[in-house]
Amino acid sequence: GRESSAIKNFIIIDEKNSQNVYVPIMKISSLLGYDYYTGDYVIKSEEANQCYVECENEVAMFTLSDNVIYKTLKDGNNNYEYFTINSEARNAVISIDGEMYTTIDGIEKAFNVSWDYDIDNKKMDIYTMPYLVNVYSQRIANTGNGKITEDFNNQKALLEGMIITENNTSSGNKVSVLNANNGEKILEAKYDEIEYLEHTKDFLVTSEQKKGIISSNKKTIVKLQYDDIELMDYDKKLYLVEVSGNYGIIDFNGKKVINSDYSEIGIDISNFKENNIKSKYIIAGNLIPVKRDNLWGFFNTNGEMVTDFKYDNIGYVTNNNKAGSGYSLLYVPNYNVIVVGQNQKYSIITSNGKEIDGLPFVFDSIYLSTYGGETRYLFEYNGNEYSVTDQLDRMGYGKTVKKETTENQAEENNTEENNTEEQTVEGQENNTNNEDNSQEETNQNAIYLENNIQSNEEE
Repeated sequence: GRESSAIKNFIIIDEKNSQNVYVPIMKISSLLGYDYYTGDYVIKSEEANQCYVECENEVAMFTLSDNVIYKTLKDGNNNYEYFTINSEARNAVISIDGEMYTTIDGIEKAFNVSWDYDIDNKKMDIYTMPYLVNVYSQRIANTGNGKITEDFNNQKALLEGMIITENNTSSGNKVSVLNANNGEKILEAKYDEIEYLEHTKDFLVTSEQKKGIISSNKKTIVKLQYDDIELMDYDKKLYLVEVSGNYGIIDFNGKKVINSDYSEIGIDISNFKENNIKSKYIIAGNLIPVKRDNLWGFFNTNGEMVTDFKYDNIGYVTNNNKAGSGYSLLYVPNYNVIVVGQNQKYSIITSNGKEIDGLPFVFDSIYLSTYGGETRYLFEYNGNEYSVTDQLDRMGYGKTVKKETTENQAEENNTEENNTEEQTVEGQENNTNNEDNSQEETNQNAIYLENNIQSNEEE
């Protein structure tokens, strides 16, 4: 319903900027009918720097000092979308006396509410989606404009003053969009399906089994010519499209980025839960895995092909849990390297698609291991384990300390911190220079692992 009075007792106003209001996530969860949990949603834990909230349909995840919320519908498709929280302060998620707080914008995005706050008059109104559905259902009941859709995601359009309705017409059940303020039609009742796109505030429409995208001001952004369209990444402004069982990529203006010639784009990230992968389409912020003729290759987010189609696998998937401590691995955080397989052996490549000299495809597995709360990344070769990160450090591929809040945009959120850290740590951004070093220098940096590989190969 419409909540206000109970919240006044626990909001906090930023002393440096009175327009920045912080709200305790746990307390407001109970008021808005959400369940609150400490820790990560995927990797169950009690980590105090993370929390998530969930309702019947959706989960929203917060991380301390992070200006990004991850959200996923509880429909089992493993798709995560991220939303940047608007904030006048540097951090949009903070901790006060051990309790996590976020801004009004963070609350609106996570809980699907509309919040009107008059700080001068100390007046606030919060409108929840169920409240808005009830109000507008009554208003359009006798107008002949159908009924409000029961689809949870489509009901989010109400928060932007738009109503998606289902209508019985002479052509069957059709879907339309109305202006919530005056009842005028934004999209006519002539579409078989309409899906609200929360990020762009546009509409994915379906007619005669073809899909396109139309904006709220009735502009056709993508013509109705695709079998399916799915948001890949908001910051990169990319959509995945399907044509006759093949896949390609277009940008937000409908321009082709990758032709629709490929059997698969993106991978199944459900295998990599312990690796905490959020995007199945873009890995390490830059690489798009694409499959053709049963082999994988990579494009970058500009649509440029950066590797040939030569990999059997993207990531290593464990068949057993190695005494309960080994997990599947796709990506090594902070180093921006990706696990790939070739002829049943594994190695790693950089975020620009380059293979690393001194690390040939000889490893039986490359996996994630946890001991006493510590995460390690390990090669397995001839029955022996070697540290991935130690090897990369010694070969000149030092840590990238820059925090990845979205796998795409942390540099923008943490510019000041990154500038300091990048002055002191040799990171992945220097990999291009490292790759230009002579083979002699590379050999000098390689350690016992490469020597063991060479020795065993000679034998």
